[in-house]
Amino acid sequence: MKAVILIAVNFVREQRWPIFVILLWVLLLAFLGLVSDSQREREDLLFIFKQVAVYVVLFSIFFGGSATYNERKSRRILAVLSKGVARRQYLSGLIIGVAISCCIYCFSLGLTGSWTLGQAGFPVSQVWFLMACLIAACVLAATIALMFSTFLNPFFAAGATGILLGLPFLLARSLSSWVGYSIPVIALTGTIMKASFKFPGARDWFPLVLAVGETVFFWMIGAWIFTRVDVAVAVE
Repeated sequence: MKAVILIAVNFVREQRWPIFVILLWVLLLAFLGLVSDSQREREDLLFIFKQVAVYVVLFSIFFGGSATYNERKSRRILAVLSKGVARRQYLSGLIIGVAISCCIYCFSLGLTGSWTLGQAGFPVSQVWFLMACLIAACVLAATIALMFSTFLNPFFAAGATGILLGLPFLLARSLSSWVGYSIPVIALTGTIMKASFKFPGARDWFPLVLAVGETVFFWMIGAWIFTRVDVAVAVE
């Protein structure tokens, strides 16, 4: 377990600058909350809140898609695995690292949203429920991207992840709406995008719990694939 935590912490440290960049969007929302009239411009603040929330989902896909690639390119992965760290533990550390990165962002966004939207009349408890949905969506999306990154380069891993996440949404249009919950990243993101001051949204825990279960499922698939990949081969 110690090795997993060390890998996770090292991942967060290496991604500190991308994390800092996306946190600037949270600072933008906080700045707008200071200079604007929260009652008169509350719809604009909510729109920016939603946009800022969606950005972290996209970043999580790129975080997951590039994690193993960067480690293999630098050959650092060989040094880690040579110390008796199992490949399943290695992937676990990367997923936890992505989860920590997303939690840092979502916690900052939750605090800012509670302040800017709360004073405009949006339920603060609903803000934090939306942040829980956002974290679940980010970690699941990153885990799927990480699974693809075990045998694809980051560009194709991100593309394959986008196709897999979008497929249930497209099928739900012609089939049952429940198909959209088969991989609930878009469903969870939609919960955030549909929220409004008039209808903050119901607290549907089903897609959130499903996302946690599917995160474990795709982690297991990724670990199974990763054990069969030759990590000693140089990547370009």
